[in-house]
Amino acid sequence: MVHVKNAVILRDYLGCDFISHAEHIPSVINKSYDAIICVYASPYMKYNAYLEILDRNPDAKVFWMMNDHDVEDNILLRKWTVKYSKQYDMICNNPRSGYRGWILGKKVHEKTLNDWINNWYTVNLNTLVFDESKYLETKDNQSKDEILYYGTFRKNRIKDMKDYNNVSYRLSSNRRNHLKYQSAGITAKFIEKLVWDGSKCDMFEPVGLRLKDFMLSIYFEDEHTHENYAFMANRFYECLMNNTLLVYDYRCQKTIDLSGYNIHPRQIIKNGDELLELYQDLKANKGLYLELMQVQQSNVELVLKEKEEVLSTIKNSLN
Repeated sequence: MVHVKNAVILRDYLGCDFISHAEHIPSVINKSYDAIICVYASPYMKYNAYLEILDRNPDAKVFWMMNDHDVEDNILLRKWTVKYSKQYDMICNNPRSGYRGWILGKKVHEKTLNDWINNWYTVNLNTLVFDESKYLETKDNQSKDEILYYGTFRKNRIKDMKDYNNVSYRLSSNRRNHLKYQSAGITAKFIEKLVWDGSKCDMFEPVGLRLKDFMLSIYFEDEHTHENYAFMANRFYECLMNNTLLVYDYRCQKTIDLSGYNIHPRQIIKNGDELLELYQDLKANKGLYLELMQVQQSNVELVLKEKEEVLSTIKNSLN
């Protein structure tokens, strides 16, 4: 899960303490902290146990790090603000104006959630997953002859995705999401989640499919993101890292333009017919495939620079 990856990457960069389960709390409960970062949000966490860490660090600067505009408030921080009437800071790849208004407008202890957030640091958290060493491993990889879309079910992408129902692409997600996609009218070849660590986890494939095994991957985004810029999604950096060529639904044009990245016009398509046309052209013309891949690879240096700036901004915000 991306927010877990981001937390681990930030831990390694900062050299800070890190806990990811309630059983780890005793290892840090007696320590003093200048800053505490709460990553993502879950209503199922043992928030009262984590709240004790905050109780013991009343002067710590507290942050919420979030990479998804659709996630509601962090229940741990809600408990903390209600208990102490203190604000916290936000680290997010959405600007404050681009986060879901109905979420920020929720009432928390006679104020809105937005009132409880002090400083808002907008940074491109999605760059954090890019690993140059893995990119170098796959730089000259010859991709397989497949088209892929992967990720959890997002209801606000279904309308766009239906324009590609005439393409027999593979859709990688867990089985619960398969049913959601099917119920929403998506007709793809459903497969289990991709293998990211080299282990076998796909019972339908002999060795498990990895992102780098695909020639193309499709880029869809939420309707909200069409008009509320939040940087390129994680899949941009994952496909760049694994040298899988991305093709973008045309409704993502604003994101493409504002990103500043080099995207070949042939990578932008309007529907399944255009996707199939591009797919056939790439199969017939290796030179075209190499041309588009070279354009995509040209973004690596900029991504690495941006990633370093993100890490530096987060580190400075802690001070």
